[in-house]
Amino acid sequence: MNTGLRLFLEGHALSWGSIVYLEMRKKDRGNDKSTKLTKAEKKKFIENAPKVEDFLPLSQVKTLYDNLDGNKENKKPVKAQGKEHKTKENEEKKKQHQKQQQQHVEKKKSEPKEKPPKTVKDALNAIDPQELDELLTTAQVRFPEAPLLWLKELNAFLNIKIPINKEDAIFSGKPKDYPLSLVPKAISSILERAVEMTGQQTIQIFYENTLTAMATDMVKGIPVIGHKIFLQLLAHLNPEMTAANILKLINIRNSYENRKNIGLSLLWAWSQAGKKNFAVGLKIWHEVMSPMLETKGYASYVVQILNDLVFGHDNVHDLSLDLYLSIIMDTYSQRFQNIQPANLGKDLSASIDRLRSILFRNKDICYTKLFEMLMGKVSQKSDLNYRNELIKVLADCLVTEPLCFTIWSSIYTKNLYQSSLLLSYIDTNLPSLQTKFKAKHFKETLGIIQNNNEKWKRAKDENLALTCKKTSQVLLKKMTSSSRSFPWRSASVLLLLLISAIVAYDTQKHGSFEASQVGKFLKTSGILKHVEKAWTTLKFYWSAGHKAVKDSSPEYYKAVVDLCAPYIKLAGDVCLVVRNVSIKLYNNVAAYVERNVPIIIDTIEHYAPGILEQIKSRSLQGLEFVKVSFILIGEKVIEHSSASIQWLEKNVFVGKLSPDNLRNYAIWAFDTTQSYAAQTYDWVYEKVQTLSKVP
Repeated sequence: MNTGLRLFLEGHALSWGSIVYLEMRKKDRGNDKSTKLTKAEKKKFIENAPKVEDFLPLSQVKTLYDNLDGNKENKKPVKAQGKEHKTKENEEKKKQHQKQQQQHVEKKKSEPKEKPPKTVKDALNAIDPQELDELLTTAQVRFPEAPLLWLKELNAFLNIKIPINKEDAIFSGKPKDYPLSLVPKAISSILERAVEMTGQQTIQIFYENTLTAMATDMVKGIPVIGHKIFLQLLAHLNPEMTAANILKLINIRNSYENRKNIGLSLLWAWSQAGKKNFAVGLKIWHEVMSPMLETKGYASYVVQILNDLVFGHDNVHDLSLDLYLSIIMDTYSQRFQNIQPANLGKDLSASIDRLRSILFRNKDICYTKLFEMLMGKVSQKSDLNYRNELIKVLADCLVTEPLCFTIWSSIYTKNLYQSSLLLSYIDTNLPSLQTKFKAKHFKETLGIIQNNNEKWKRAKDENLALTCKKTSQVLLKKMTSSSRSFPWRSASVLLLLLISAIVAYDTQKHGSFEASQVGKFLKTSGILKHVEKAWTTLKFYWSAGHKAVKDSSPEYYKAVVDLCAPYIKLAGDVCLVVRNVSIKLYNNVAAYVERNVPIIIDTIEHYAPGILEQIKSRSLQGLEFVKVSFILIGEKVIEHSSASIQWLEKNVFVGKLSPDNLRNYAIWAFDTTQSYAAQTYDWVYEKVQTLSKVP
């Protein structure tokens, strides 16, 4: 019955629905509207739709509603039972999960916590080399064709294992190879092996990515010591690679220049290549770092990097002339004038002077052509500092290649302004330059300048020519007078040797210094007392210092003694030989004088009777006067020295400069030096041991 009723209802409903649907389609086509019903239309449709009561008897309708209600009631208990069952299961699972969490927390509390490393050295020593090696092997297996990912895995591992964030961005006061110098050999060998297995282009990409990663992590406050170690390693292994893409480095610099800490870290990373390759370091400094001279926060470190670079390489002979000229042109520009603080300008000038001396080691440069070229570059419009640097280069050309004097003579009339500046510079620095110049060539050039009688069309040129003539005349006079001057240095050395020989002979002849004529004179004059006092004081402090060094560092003291003992013995033997030769020579001279003095005295007495007695008496008076004068001077010096010492104690040696603080500074300096010496010794010992194991 139910099935028949359902089919009957469905049939009528479909019929009614079809009729309504067809009517609405007709309306929609006429109105060209959407077939979707509104809420009002739906409500109207339900109200107008035929009901069950309109088609079936009342008894059947009642039976239909009872069946529907029965189905609802039968379904209710099943759902309720399912819900209750699920609720119990969820509660049990929740209890088990809470129990597991509690056990996990208790287990963590019972386990001893690992203390984080306090220093970079501790963090590096805590790394297991086997774990690092396994990480590299796993990365190679997972990504056999992607060596870039191998290096990234190692870099990330290293950075996580060194969670130190209190280090200075540029590691001030640390050794130049820090922090790479702290990496154990087992770890560094794995890193080097990974780099060697990677291609040149991949290494360059990884280097640039690591620079960016370091900057990004610093923005987030994440420690970056691992990044810096890897960057330092790459720069040491392959310095040329770091300068392969200068534009990329400039872009990175521009992106983070306004963040000082990141900017300093980038400068530190870029400076590492210069420690191994001078040309690469200078190129990076010039093209990437030198523009930052204008920024107050970076100027000091940029100057320091150049200073370390030029003074850290002694055997460089291939500095490019174009690079040098570009550096001085860029450096001695507006940037140089804007450097703050002002004392950095002196440090920068010292570095440029050193760079100039390196340039003149290059034997491939033709200095005559360079001289002629630079003469044309010097002009009144150029910057003063740049102009002065070019004049210094011209002077060095004259020192290095004497043929430059000939070139100067030939182009003098066309370069009056340049010649006046060069002559003025030589005049100011003549004492140091005269010994380096070839005097003959220089005098010839000065003569040509002085005797030039060319008539000038412009008054300005005439004034410059007159200035050159006057300066050349002054230089010629100075050179002539200096060549005739008395050789005071040689004479002083000979006089000291002669006095030493006389004192030595006098001491040997009378058996002791006190019994010698010189000793008696010093004793009677009172000078000996002060000499003995000074000698006693010097001896006391020498003994105290010797004892302090011996007690504090017996190993180093023994090593120094063992090293110096043969040389000291050799010096003693040489002194003994010189002494014996001097005594023998003096004996011969004394014997000759002893034989001939009576004859000379008789001759003098014959031609000038009584003159020797007068000379003797005058000499004694002079010695007495000198004695009294020295005593008075000594008393005055002692008096004023005491007053000066008291004033210094009250006004100068106070606060940070007090004796106690100075003593503490000295102890700290000694301890620091000893610590660095110990580290150096350990490092050398480790290297020697490593080399000894190599077959």
